[in-house]
Amino acid sequence: MSTLDDPRLGLSHEAIDRLRNPCREQPDIDEDTRLAIDLYLGNPSDASYETNRMALMRRYPDSNIPSCYKTKRLVADLTGIESVVHDMCVNSCIAYTGPFLGLDICPMCSEARYDQFRMEITNGREKVARQEFHTIPVGPQLQALYRDPQSAMNAHYLRKERARVLREIEENGLLEEYNDLLHGTDLIKAFLDGRIGEDDIVLMFSIDGAQLYAKKASACWIYIWVLFNLAPEKRYKKKHVLIGGFIPGPNNPKNIDSFLFPGIQHL
Repeated sequence: MSTLDDPRLGLSHEAIDRLRNPCREQPDIDEDTRLAIDLYLGNPSDASYETNRMALMRRYPDSNIPSCYKTKRLVADLTGIESVVHDMCVNSCIAYTGPFLGLDICPMCSEARYDQFRMEITNGREKVARQEFHTIPVGPQLQALYRDPQSAMNAHYLRKERARVLREIEENGLLEEYNDLLHGTDLIKAFLDGRIGEDDIVLMFSIDGAQLYAKKASACWIYIWVLFNLAPEKRYKKKHVLIGGFIPGPNNPKNIDSFLFPGIQHL
């Protein structure tokens, strides 16, 4: 049985405490902090953040814009959302999770898990993974969504649509119009037998390779969660899609389940 306290999941004590005792209020932040967050969310790299930060502080010397590192920590503290890092094979064969957690050699390609030079010069004291991947646990993302009154109201769509579907089926024996995945047979059965209740959260999983550079093969895999509690016109918008994890290259993952293990275990 999976538990939040399972060390294999990789959640920090602070993250576990936030999950169990979520903040129920909107964050109170000043103008400089708001600017730093906007700057952080709008810049693709730490270097570009710092470049723009220094330019702003030259123009407005009285401003107090924190460094990129401090802003990252601030966003994590405000939202509770942070990534969990696990080791993976340097050739993308497996992730060292679940049944592979204790291995030092990839069972598929026999490549070492750790930097052998670092282990040699430290007499085996420092084990530095040669490759890592990130998982973004979905729980804190959902909690952040429900902290905001407007996004929480948006997430009431499933409750209202479930009630409408059940009422219409009871009155007419069928739906007059099918225009949403919530109207599919499998989900309607789940409504009828109580597997999906009015307060439940329904997620759809999707994974695919991503081409990060033009005219090059896919070098990264990304998986996402689509929140069915939102109406169709909202749930597929980029701002509402929840990131589940990033699997770097250089190759396509061979044992995909081992990479998904932390995210599914958390779920």
